[in-house]
Amino acid sequence: MTVARITMVEYMSEQVADEFEDEYKIVCPKALPEANAHILIRTGPSSGMSVAIYKDEETAERLLEARQRMLDGFPNVFKDHWHMQGEVSLHYVNSLTKNAKRG
Repeated sequence: MTVARITMVEYMSEQVADEFEDEYKIVCPKALPEANAHILIRTGPSSGMSVAIYKDEETAERLLEARQRMLDGFPNVFKDHWHMQGEVSLHYVNSLTKNAKRG
Protein backbone atom coordinates (compact mmCIF):
# COMPACT_ATOMS: atom_id res chain seq x y z
CA MET A 1 0.00 0.00 0.00
CA THR A 2 1.34 3.42 -0.95
CA VAL A 3 1.74 5.80 2.00
CA ALA A 4 1.85 9.60 2.19
CA ARG A 5 3.47 11.58 4.97
CA ILE A 6 2.08 15.11 5.32
CA THR A 7 4.14 17.61 7.30
CA MET A 8 2.79 20.98 8.40
CA VAL A 9 5.25 23.72 9.37
CA GLU A 10 5.23 27.22 10.78
CA TYR A 11 8.46 29.03 9.89
CA MET A 12 10.19 31.64 12.04
CA SER A 13 9.50 34.26 9.34
CA GLU A 14 8.66 34.70 5.66
CA GLN A 15 12.33 35.28 4.85
CA VAL A 16 13.31 32.09 6.67
CA ALA A 17 10.64 30.21 4.69
CA ASP A 18 12.02 31.54 1.41
CA GLU A 19 15.55 30.49 2.32
CA PHE A 20 14.42 27.08 3.57
CA GLU A 21 12.53 26.32 0.35
CA ASP A 22 15.61 27.05 -1.77
CA GLU A 23 17.76 24.72 0.35
CA TYR A 24 15.07 22.04 0.76
CA LYS A 25 14.79 21.61 -3.01
CA ILE A 26 18.42 20.45 -3.00
CA VAL A 27 18.63 18.62 0.33
CA CYS A 28 15.35 16.69 0.38
CA PRO A 29 15.81 14.48 -2.72
CA LYS A 30 19.29 13.54 -1.50
CA ALA A 31 18.17 12.84 2.08
CA LEU A 32 15.07 10.83 1.11
CA PRO A 33 15.86 9.27 -2.30
CA GLU A 34 13.51 6.34 -1.76
CA ALA A 35 10.41 8.53 -1.75
CA ASN A 36 8.31 8.25 -4.90
CA ALA A 37 7.46 11.96 -4.79
CA HIS A 38 7.98 15.12 -2.75
CA ILE A 39 5.66 18.12 -2.93
CA LEU A 40 6.34 21.36 -1.06
CA ILE A 41 3.45 23.82 -0.71
CA ARG A 42 3.55 27.35 0.71
CA THR A 43 0.24 27.75 2.54
CA GLY A 44 0.94 31.28 3.82
CA PRO A 45 3.80 33.78 4.11
CA SER A 46 5.37 31.84 6.99
CA SER A 47 3.65 28.46 6.82
CA GLY A 48 3.92 25.44 4.61
CA MET A 49 3.11 21.83 3.98
CA SER A 50 5.02 18.99 2.41
CA VAL A 51 3.75 15.71 1.07
CA ALA A 52 6.06 12.75 0.59
CA ILE A 53 4.80 9.59 -1.07
CA TYR A 54 6.40 6.23 -0.31
CA LYS A 55 5.88 2.83 -1.92
CA ASP A 56 4.80 1.29 1.39
CA GLU A 57 4.53 1.88 5.12
CA GLU A 58 7.78 0.02 5.81
CA THR A 59 9.72 2.46 3.63
CA ALA A 60 7.98 5.46 5.19
CA GLU A 61 8.78 4.25 8.70
CA ARG A 62 12.37 3.34 7.86
CA LEU A 63 13.01 6.85 6.50
CA LEU A 64 11.67 8.65 9.59
CA GLU A 65 15.16 8.79 11.11
CA ALA A 66 16.70 10.18 7.90
CA ARG A 67 13.86 12.72 7.74
CA GLN A 68 14.58 13.84 11.30
CA ARG A 69 18.32 14.17 10.59
CA MET A 70 17.48 16.29 7.55
CA LEU A 71 15.18 18.56 9.59
CA ASP A 72 17.79 18.81 12.35
CA GLY A 73 20.05 20.36 9.72
CA PHE A 74 17.74 23.38 9.67
CA PRO A 75 18.06 24.94 13.15
CA ASN A 76 16.15 28.16 13.82
CA VAL A 77 13.83 27.57 10.85
CA PHE A 78 10.65 26.20 12.41
CA LYS A 79 8.43 27.63 15.13
CA ASP A 80 6.49 24.38 14.98
CA HIS A 81 6.14 21.31 12.79
CA TRP A 82 4.22 18.06 12.96
CA HIS A 83 3.38 15.21 10.62
CA MET A 84 0.78 12.57 9.98
CA GLN A 85 0.65 9.75 7.49
CA GLY A 86 -1.81 7.43 5.89
CA GLU A 87 -2.63 5.18 2.99
CA VAL A 88 -2.92 6.88 -0.40
CA SER A 89 -6.30 6.14 -1.97
CA LEU A 90 -5.73 8.24 -5.13
CA HIS A 91 -2.51 9.34 -6.78
CA TYR A 92 -3.65 10.83 -10.07
CA VAL A 93 -1.15 12.46 -12.41
CA ASN A 94 -2.64 14.13 -15.46
CA SER A 95 -1.03 12.46 -18.46
CA LEU A 96 -1.78 15.51 -20.65
CA THR A 97 0.36 17.63 -18.36
CA LYS A 98 3.14 15.04 -18.31
CA ASN A 99 3.13 14.74 -22.11
CA ALA A 100 3.06 18.52 -22.63
CA LYS A 101 6.27 18.92 -20.62
CA ARG A 102 8.06 16.38 -22.82
CA GLY A 103 7.03 17.95 -26.12
